[in-house]
Amino acid sequence: MSIDKGVADEIRNMFLALATDTTKYYEADIERIKTDDKLVARFLTHQRDDKDEAAKMIESVFAWRKLNSIRDLDYSKDPDKALTSMYYRGKDIDGTDIMWVEPKYFDKSKRAEFEKYLMWLVENRPGESECSQITIVLALTDVGLTEADVEFMKYFINIFMHYSADVMKKMLVHNMHWLLNGIWKIVSMMLSEGAKKRVIFISKKEINQHIPEENVVACCGGPDPHRYTA
Repeated sequence: MSIDKGVADEIRNMFLALATDTTKYYEADIERIKTDDKLVARFLTHQRDDKDEAAKMIESVFAWRKLNSIRDLDYSKDPDKALTSMYYRGKDIDGTDIMWVEPKYFDKSKRAEFEKYLMWLVENRPGESECSQITIVLALTDVGLTEADVEFMKYFINIFMHYSADVMKKMLVHNMHWLLNGIWKIVSMMLSEGAKKRVIFISKKEINQHIPEENVVACCGGPDPHRYTA
């Protein structure tokens, strides 16, 4: 991931021209975008090399971050047990960090807190300072219509589509029951064509095409004994 210095500066200046009311943004975010070429490159990649759209996305994302107090969230100590059904562990075959998501244990009564925790996880992902990407695994074994939280999944997709710059390398949807096809059709309508190509449906037998056997956690039938317990 690289970007020509002149192009990066052009996008920065376009963003700064849009950001007339600096109270809408974190000062730290503005200072970072002024010097971090990798971050500018992520926005440009997310917008398929459209410089104007990249600048607009920086503005909207930075305003959203301040509005939702992203830099002020802190779940580093003793988060609610249910929230930890989303977690980082291991790496895929390319060395990318993996976020495992176990919707079976989502608590719909705590949806707002799950949303904040997801934001915090993205903000504090391994290698964030280097604008790292992550591979997401949706572990859907034993998840049926009763357990599925459509509104949270819409929010989940929205975060990676509109409020994080090229963070999701790919999403592995593991062992999805056919009963969820209708829900997936609703959720997939939110995805761009480019994002849809990053979503891969896999079975237990196919997961090792993407993740080394030793890094597959127990919820997906792997030897890694790590397991969320309610």
